Amino acid sequence: MAKTPPTVWMRKNYAFSTELSRTVRYKPLSPADVLTSDKVVDNIDLSVAESEKQNKANVTCSRDESSWIMKQAELEAAFQISAETVVPTVELDPGNSVQIETYVNKAFEIPQQTKSDLWEKARNKLHSGLKLCGTIINARGIPAMDANGKSDPYCVVGIISESYRNDEKAKKGHLVKWKKGGLEVNVFKTTVKLATLEPQWNEYFELPIQKPGEEVLVIEVWDSDMDTVGVSEVKGVKGLAKFVKDLKKQDDFIGRGFHPLKGVPLTGASLTLDLCSHSAKRQYGTVSLYLSIRGKDEGDMPVTIKMDRYMLLFKALVTHEARQGSQNCQKNWNVEMSDSAKKLLHLHVSFYGISEIQQAIIHLSVLCAYHKTFGLQPSAFISALGYVIANQACLRTSPLRGDTAQPIGAAPSAPGDWVDKLLGALEGLLTEVYSVLCSHLILMDVTTTAGVESLTGWIQVMAKLYQLDDLVARLPVDRRSLKTALEGSIKMSVVRWYQSLYDMSRLKSILLQCYALKAVSEACQTLCSTIQDSISPAVKKLTGVDYLAIYLASLDTLFSPAVMELMERWNQKKELAVTTSYAMYLNIKSLCAVAKTTDLKGLQLTNCQRWFKKMVPMWLKVALVACKEKIDKAVEEDKIAIVTDEVCYSSSLVDTLTFLHQMMDFWNNLEWTSPEETYTFVVELINCITDAAKYYVEQIYTRAFEHTSGMEQFSITVKECIILNNMQHMRLVLSPESSQGVVGLLDELKLHKTFDFLQQEIGIGEQGRNLVGEVVRNAAEDIGYKIVCESEKLAMQFIPTIRVFIGEAVQAAQGLTIEQVLSPLGEYLNTNLKTLSSNLLFSVFRILLEDIWNATVDALSKSVSTLPKKPNQKYLYQRLRDSLDFLHGFFNAGGEGLTGEQLETEQYKVLLNDLDLMCLSTRELVLRCCADLAEQQAKVVGSSEQKYGELTLSVGYIKEMGNVEVTVFQGRNLPKCDKKFSDTYIRLVLLPEGYFQKDSRRSGTQIPSCRQASNSAFNHEFVLPASQESMEMKGTIAVLVAYNRDVLGKEIFIGMCVIPCNDIPRISNKSSLLDVSSPKRMNMALPLFHIGESKALQELTARQVLADPEATDFLSTLNKVCSRRSLTTLLSSSSLTSILNSAVQGAKSMISVP
Repeated sequence: MAKTPPTVWMRKNYAFSTELSRTVRYKPLSPADVLTSDKVVDNIDLSVAESEKQNKANVTCSRDESSWIMKQAELEAAFQISAETVVPTVELDPGNSVQIETYVNKAFEIPQQTKSDLWEKARNKLHSGLKLCGTIINARGIPAMDANGKSDPYCVVGIISESYRNDEKAKKGHLVKWKKGGLEVNVFKTTVKLATLEPQWNEYFELPIQKPGEEVLVIEVWDSDMDTVGVSEVKGVKGLAKFVKDLKKQDDFIGRGFHPLKGVPLTGASLTLDLCSHSAKRQYGTVSLYLSIRGKDEGDMPVTIKMDRYMLLFKALVTHEARQGSQNCQKNWNVEMSDSAKKLLHLHVSFYGISEIQQAIIHLSVLCAYHKTFGLQPSAFISALGYVIANQACLRTSPLRGDTAQPIGAAPSAPGDWVDKLLGALEGLLTEVYSVLCSHLILMDVTTTAGVESLTGWIQVMAKLYQLDDLVARLPVDRRSLKTALEGSIKMSVVRWYQSLYDMSRLKSILLQCYALKAVSEACQTLCSTIQDSISPAVKKLTGVDYLAIYLASLDTLFSPAVMELMERWNQKKELAVTTSYAMYLNIKSLCAVAKTTDLKGLQLTNCQRWFKKMVPMWLKVALVACKEKIDKAVEEDKIAIVTDEVCYSSSLVDTLTFLHQMMDFWNNLEWTSPEETYTFVVELINCITDAAKYYVEQIYTRAFEHTSGMEQFSITVKECIILNNMQHMRLVLSPESSQGVVGLLDELKLHKTFDFLQQEIGIGEQGRNLVGEVVRNAAEDIGYKIVCESEKLAMQFIPTIRVFIGEAVQAAQGLTIEQVLSPLGEYLNTNLKTLSSNLLFSVFRILLEDIWNATVDALSKSVSTLPKKPNQKYLYQRLRDSLDFLHGFFNAGGEGLTGEQLETEQYKVLLNDLDLMCLSTRELVLRCCADLAEQQAKVVGSSEQKYGELTLSVGYIKEMGNVEVTVFQGRNLPKCDKKFSDTYIRLVLLPEGYFQKDSRRSGTQIPSCRQASNSAFNHEFVLPASQESMEMKGTIAVLVAYNRDVLGKEIFIGMCVIPCNDIPRISNKSSLLDVSSPKRMNMALPLFHIGESKALQELTARQVLADPEATDFLSTLNKVCSRRSLTTLLSSSSLTSILNSAVQGAKSMISVP
């Protein structure tokens, strides 16, 4: 799409003061496209001010990094603890022990010699021994050993050397037998589970370990026979045999399993061992247990010492992991530790038996201290807090409270309460979390996923802290409610965030305030969307607090008054901020839409349309200006080429439709609710859209005729077709035709609903619908008129070329057919019409096709009018006549082209009549001239205006006698030629004279004068001989001429009546025409008239100039009939002489053409 130029009201570059950039933090999005034509001046990057950065620093808790630094003695003690944890794994898990030992050496920054000494000390301590700790869980799939089909199983576990296990003699024994035989072995026996094949024990045991790399755990399952089965419980013969056998012995061996101790990790592991026979050839079920290895003397270590040691180790590892190769610890760390650190900690807690609640307490204590110094991500606290919350009761048990034991290798610590220390640390964490939440909109970019996760994470931390009853009890009374604390922190954060965005006291002008508030509204709307979509649902799920409602209510008290005050002070002359105000309105409207989804009532934001009411006309005005400038640019850059193969429009139309849709979107985005204002705005909007549409058509119309002057042969191009298509489509957009499939303007704007609303609310919906419809129709008609003008101008371009082809056809040899002589013209027209039909919309093609036909007829008319008059050139006129017929058929195209009504225009009929006349012989032309006189008589009869009076008469033709008998009864309303009387007489003439006998011109055809006033009574009968053949011939007429004889004896021509001879009734028997009762007489009243213009008369006059004898004779006779002094002076009418004189002059002019 074409780029659009900047609008008039966006030309200058304005230098904004630094006050504005210090006020607004977020870079605003580009304003609504509908009001801008290019990059707008207020689309500036409003960066964070130094003062805001200072505010951000103020709301962040102070960090004292020196409080976290570990002393050398603490590091050595932590290293020793790590070494004592790693050394036992050397024999048990050599692979992992090497990896962890490497990690320990790297993690602690102490002298190498000290590390060596501490490693040696840890190895010496290992000789004090280890112990195997385990839990026998259950057995599955053991066989039935009793007569009742069940067993009474129990387990026996012990540790033996690997070499004794492989001894052949020992293979057939068992733990009890080996012990009785003198083997030093400690055993553990579970309880007996009666009558079951799937016993569940879950019993804990501890066994000392001497040589973990050489010893094996043995677990045996036995069936107890201490309680024998009763006789009543015996089932079947086999059961009876077992019952008898059970009476003779105590317990039955079921099976046993072995597991080497070096395969037991210090971190513990769940195992499932197969129970096999002594020979290990058969399996008798499985047994499941959990095993771990610990120090032998660690069980006697006080709980607080264990916790002190673990805390020292955990703190040291956190310090190392947080650095990750750098000198300083990470800030806002998520406490993601390496695999080696996790393994070391797991080994330690397993080896020393530190419970999960103890781990959680230590982790939280250390992490709170780290967070106070460097800051952590909320995810670092979630899991530990969750475990502490789930085990709150354990916090009150005695092993976790006051203890005076000292950590190993560390300086003596003062007596302390671990729970009290933890609660104090958590209270400090809660205070800091509350402080962060009071400024979270400044500290976090919550418009991003990371920012939302951080905010919801801290809220989750806060919610979990409030689930600790002991912690809540330590808080002030006004902070003991999570909901109250969270709502207060959200309100405070909104206030601080808004104040960091906008401070009106720093902005001196309304314009700067408008730009600032627009950016603020953009930030508020963006933040509101994030809150609605992400933050509020998460916070409501965690705490039940409606974050969105708090945000909107707080924003309403801050933002609404600022906007209302700005709108009240608005200066309408400052159109530079019109775009800004519209963008501000859209943002506020979006906030209102969100507010409607909540339970909030009475927000000032909901009245935002009242604030911006006076801006709407200015928005429309600027939108129209911007749209016209975009149209100028689009038309200028339009190459007038088809955009794609699917549509026959150019890029400027596509762009302009986009601009119009932007204006439509402008209205749809307004969503105005006031009925009265809606009516006014809709009318203005429609005017703007139709003006823009007409403006585009006008601009593209000017590009339609960029043809090279003096072209030898005009040919239509695709460019003209595209321009016409653009104009037609724009017309259809305004007023669509059902057959075109184009969505109309009213439908696009959804104004039908608007008018229904107006009709329902204030009863003017139909009035508005009619008014808007009239505006749209007028605009469409204007565009349609432009299309017609464009089509006519294009069609006129064809005339010179067509005349050249016609001239060549006229001068072609006489032996050629009309198809041959007009072949070049047909090819020329066919080529151009193919271009039109291939590229034009069908509706426009029909218009242009009709105009080209009219242009063709016009070219043919001009060729006829300029053809020199010469004798014996009837064949030329006949060729022109045949050319007209040929072109008529060409444009009709067998019924698929123009219709007969479209082809037979008035100009076509005139040309056809002229050519027909020119092709007639003089004799035929005379008859045509007489027929024209009869037609003129018929027109006068049908006219209400009769200037020359009328004659009443009766006429008939006596076939037996061959006479025409005419009886003139009276003359009515004849003009007064004298003061009081008129000497009127009538003369009868049969024309053309050459078709009648010469005696028809005898003197008896004249009626004597009758001295009357205006009504003359004649009652005179004319009898003229005429052959029946002459009477039947079309074009022969009987002419009655009225004269007046003045006092000097001169004659004045009053008028004439014409009766076609073939209309005179034939009378077979002689009867008096004066007999009124005669059924065959034709009585009539014919008005008198003067000869008018006649094409046949003009052609006869032209032939008279060429000395045609027949034409000369006829015109001479006609001139004699009407050559008396006319009534021009009395009735303002022209005589035949003047008509003939003008015809002669025209004929001479045609002859003089070379």
